[in-house]
Amino acid sequence: MAIEVLDSVVANQIAAGEVVNRPASLVKELLENAIDSGADEILLIVKDAGRTLVQVKDNGCGMSREDAQKCFLPHATSKIRTSDDLLNLTTMGFRGEALSSIASIAQIELQTRREEDELGTRVVIEGGIIKEVSEISCPKGTNIFVKNIFFNTPARRNFLKSDSVEFGHINEEFIRVCLVNTNVSFVLYNNEQLQYRLDASSFKRRITDIFGSNLKEKLLPIEENVDIVKIQGFVCKAELCRKTKNQQYFFVNGRFMKNNYFANAIERAYSNIIQDKTYPIFFIQLEVEPKNIDVNIHPTKTEIKFLDDKVIYAVLNAATKKSIGQYSLATELDFSVKTIEFPVINKNTAIPAQPSISFNSSFNPFDVKSSISQQSVEVKSYADVEQISMPLDLNETNIQNKTIVFQFANKYIVSQSKDSFTFVDQTKASERIIFEKLMQEDKNIVESQRLLTPFPHNFSPQVNCQVQEFSSVLLQYGIELEYDKEQECFVLLSKPFSQTIEECLDFVEELILTPNMDEIMNEKKEDKALRLSKKLSIKYGERLSDYQMQTILSQLYCLANCQTTADGQKIIYKLTIQDIENKFI
Repeated sequence: MAIEVLDSVVANQIAAGEVVNRPASLVKELLENAIDSGADEILLIVKDAGRTLVQVKDNGCGMSREDAQKCFLPHATSKIRTSDDLLNLTTMGFRGEALSSIASIAQIELQTRREEDELGTRVVIEGGIIKEVSEISCPKGTNIFVKNIFFNTPARRNFLKSDSVEFGHINEEFIRVCLVNTNVSFVLYNNEQLQYRLDASSFKRRITDIFGSNLKEKLLPIEENVDIVKIQGFVCKAELCRKTKNQQYFFVNGRFMKNNYFANAIERAYSNIIQDKTYPIFFIQLEVEPKNIDVNIHPTKTEIKFLDDKVIYAVLNAATKKSIGQYSLATELDFSVKTIEFPVINKNTAIPAQPSISFNSSFNPFDVKSSISQQSVEVKSYADVEQISMPLDLNETNIQNKTIVFQFANKYIVSQSKDSFTFVDQTKASERIIFEKLMQEDKNIVESQRLLTPFPHNFSPQVNCQVQEFSSVLLQYGIELEYDKEQECFVLLSKPFSQTIEECLDFVEELILTPNMDEIMNEKKEDKALRLSKKLSIKYGERLSDYQMQTILSQLYCLANCQTTADGQKIIYKLTIQDIENKFI
């Protein structure tokens, strides 16, 4: 087959696959362009989760008539001129492919005017082809309307998720831009409803304006300034750590980035003060010489390479430990008392009486009458504590027949019989028990408990906008949430009996942030029961009492199928005396 050079329209549509894969992608690009224009007021309007309209209006520098047309050409940019400029990037965008890619898969109207111009310019583009260029009366700055995304590529439009999921992604991109550009005021409308109105403020105020005022007292400042990197921002108190990593934000030279390596530096600073699989919340800004980083390695520019990443890792870890020790642990200790006063004891001070021991010198343990009398005294003295006394049968035959149960490696319940050991996986056993109980419920997937006092809670923003849509799904898991307009947060009204409030809220975030949430909404009851039983089961490493172990075994052996979990994993393993003897042959 002969090789052909693609025309510009098709090439741009292919390129758009890297830059614009959903409405949130174009929101990111347009907001960053507005920031680069020097705007201090930005308005974002979204309709139908970006499918119908994404509008970004700013009061930045605007463009001339010529630039308003050029900006939609491939690799048209005002940011760089030579390859050397890539080593000193200080702007958000620089490649010049964003507007070109967006224009190829959407219908665009651009209105823009510079301060020195009397009239602005209006450009209409459809599918990458300019349809109209005219003069227009408009305020200084740029106002861009992106309509009907993927109108000419319906296959890609079909891959978009539900409105709540897509708006969740838009919301997240909006937050990433807002957090670091605190000198800019932002407004966001979704389907004509105000979502955010953020005034220019400090970094801490911007965080609390977005994530809720309850974070204000739980944020610990972090600051370090060395030759290689300048670090400033906030980490959280240990009590605020979560089961998910969806509130961890890194910014480098004003640009959001993802970096698991640096995140690990912060998480290690908490290693001895928080539980396993629990992660801190943080908002960290790094300032590094542009020549020491490379942002040109990923189309979305969220992955960045560092020349001195190991040094930055060490500084970040040390700065976090310092912040935790200085601001978190210090608040739990009172250093205001400089001296410790001991009571003065002199010869007139009353000395406490020494404890005395009394006993019956005439008691004879071999005298039956005396022994019975002494036992009756002991029972009477413990009457307030032991309301019911059970006789302890020390018959030798009973001891031999009694099952011995113990825990091995905090993972297995081991029961010993006459000629074998039975190992029961405590996690899988509890999972099977919970699964069977959930399957017996008639209405919801799990029985819920109504809270006497509703518990207010601020989810991460990307979860907030989806909780209401999935409220019916949450009810099936025994969770009832309602939005309180006065407190501007969700309140927990009901939770499963077997979950604490914290576990319940963590489960909501994990469930809603599951990538295939649309499929979960249509899950069968059995699938929902399996998902929840795994969440509520006893975990490995949890120390169990004798009573707990006996209870698990008795409930497990009452089930029709106690050998495997609902998804086919083995629960019980029996080791016979013959198996042991075979090892010595």
